[in-house]
Amino acid sequence: MTDIKIEVIGIEKIQAALNKFPRAIAKYLGQAGDEAAKKVVLKTPGLKDYPPATAANRLPYPYYERGKGTWTSAAHNTYTSERLGTQWYVKKEGMGTAIGNRASYAHWVVGDDQPVHMKQKGWRKLLDVVTEKMSAITAIYQRWAEKLIRDLGLS
Repeated sequence: MTDIKIEVIGIEKIQAALNKFPRAIAKYLGQAGDEAAKKVVLKTPGLKDYPPATAANRLPYPYYERGKGTWTSAAHNTYTSERLGTQWYVKKEGMGTAIGNRASYAHWVVGDDQPVHMKQKGWRKLLDVVTEKMSAITAIYQRWAEKLIRDLGLS
């Protein structure tokens, strides 16, 4: 996966205090990452919120019913849905934040392996959304960094 770098003004004050306040810094960065993921990235339609249904989600057979699986006839469903929209997770990893999806097919729907037809249906690649929303993500990290600097008395 590609690393995304965010530049935060005032970070040098935080870096100087890292050895003195490691838990507080990790906590604030974790809160910034959680907020950015949940309020900016995952709120983008085509990730957690499904794009509008298409002809592939209704008769004739076979068709895919979201949350269930593929109907091959009136009497048979494969029940293979892993409910992609409910499988998102956000977790703190060291000083960073990871956003991912536990559905086995997520990489084909919202990941780097997304085929063109999924994009045409309105699904978004996670990395594309993060890149597109970088200014909003950076603003959240900047607010948390400023709060951290104030709260630790570093200003």
